Amino acid sequence: MLTKNTLQEKVEPNNFIGEWMDLKTAAAYLNVSYKTLRTFQIMGLEIVEIGRIRRVSKTALDNFMYKHSI
Repeated sequence: MLTKNTLQEKVEPNNFIGEWMDLKTAAAYLNVSYKTLRTFQIMGLEIVEIGRIRRVSKTALDNFMYKHSI
């Protein structure tokens, strides 16, 4: 599980998160497990796959979270 410090390390200026993230970084950005991120994909989160490379945009993550907020 990610701690607050681990997440802060991911988003510090020296570790800038760009628009496109690998799935591990995307999970850290949302503070969820990799397995939960894959569940989000089943629920409609758009993940781009080119060959064996998978990326998700920060915009897609933010929109998905807003769409499912209560």
